[in-house]
Amino acid sequence: MCPCQTPRQGNPPHLNKQSSYILILVVLILLLELPRLKTLWKTLTKRKVPAKSSKPRSLKPKSEKDCPYCQAGHTQRVPLPETSLTPYSQTKSKRGRKKKICTHNYFCSNPDCYYYHVTDERIHALIGYGSHGKYECIPDLFCQACESKFTIRKHTLLYRLKTLSKIIFMAMSLLVLGIDTSALQEALGIQESTLRTWLTRSGAQSRKLHERFFQNLSLGHIQLDELWAKVKEKEQAVWVWTVCEAKTKIIPVIQLGARTQDMAYSVVHELKSRLKDGCVPVFSTDGLQHYYYGLTAHFGEWIVRAGEKKAVWLVLSDFLYAQVIKQQRRFRLVSVEHRLLWGSVEEYRSRLKANGLSGDINTSFVERANLTIRQSVSKLTRRTWGPAQYTTELEDHLYWWLVYYHFARAHESLQIRMEEPEQRKGNQRPRLYKKVTPAMAAGLTSWRWSVKELISYPLP
Repeated sequence: MCPCQTPRQGNPPHLNKQSSYILILVVLILLLELPRLKTLWKTLTKRKVPAKSSKPRSLKPKSEKDCPYCQAGHTQRVPLPETSLTPYSQTKSKRGRKKKICTHNYFCSNPDCYYYHVTDERIHALIGYGSHGKYECIPDLFCQACESKFTIRKHTLLYRLKTLSKIIFMAMSLLVLGIDTSALQEALGIQESTLRTWLTRSGAQSRKLHERFFQNLSLGHIQLDELWAKVKEKEQAVWVWTVCEAKTKIIPVIQLGARTQDMAYSVVHELKSRLKDGCVPVFSTDGLQHYYYGLTAHFGEWIVRAGEKKAVWLVLSDFLYAQVIKQQRRFRLVSVEHRLLWGSVEEYRSRLKANGLSGDINTSFVERANLTIRQSVSKLTRRTWGPAQYTTELEDHLYWWLVYYHFARAHESLQIRMEEPEQRKGNQRPRLYKKVTPAMAAGLTSWRWSVKELISYPLP
């Protein structure tokens, strides 16, 4: 080697190891921070979007051609039996014993009978015909026109049941007070399958009773809302659609289904079929747009304008609709917006005040009804141990509660002051107010029903 050339000196071995460690550490940090770097890059390169205007988007009303139930011709009206029949008392001889058993609301179920499905005791030919039963005395009826004999329990929940009626009345009363079927099984010693069978029968009975009484209604202010429900065998969320009248507190429509536009059409279609012809209530809902399309599709008419050949769908002039939009943040109410979508504010408030209400836009009555449903139906209680297995089971329970709510349960806000106080026994104060049910407030019945009357009411 030439003495003028200096020997090449390499890096020490400990420095090479440090640099490799630093490089590996930097790579690991970059891999860990890669998602944050992506979001940072997106925010830096994101284009600025112009701020949205506070003015709500204008909604176009729908017509009855958009409702699938109107196009299919579905209706909920039940034809009433004809009363232009010759009473049986005018065709028979005046001799014989007089009737001692009241047969009103009972009917002959023989299709070949002249008085088929006639419930008026002044017309039909039903009389008492003894009784049967080993543990209970069950009366029998006899039709003098077709000579058919049947029990008084036919077409009721109690038909061909061997359990004592008192136990059935107690169990069905507790089911509408928020008691679960598993708790009733432990308390009453009845199998859960038997309780579910009674609940299925009561659901069918309640639907028929609801269909019979809730027709040709004249309502003033209607509020609509939906309630979330849990069903085990249902993958998607199920909602309880509730329609409540503000003054009488009746619930003319209750349905179970998804939160879709098709369900909104179904709810409003059933509501329209239960209203009296020409009745256009005042509506208020939450911010769900499905209600707007469903209401405008049913409360309108086809009009042919001058100079035009085709008919145009126009919303009725008496139609008034408002929304209450609530915004929540971290499960707390932040703001409430009252939005009038159809009509004028002055007319809306005057219509409400004419019905005896405050005149403010709100949905408090239907929200309070939803809370009552949650407290009364055990399958809808939050964090419950006994949710409904199937949708039909929950629907039967809801309809049984609905009939009990209308006819048997006294509403605290509907009590009426009596003209003359009712005196009580002993040192009790005289009764000043009379308890009223929603069905009594709506004029559908004149007395408060018992659970026994609801279960024993015969319906075809």
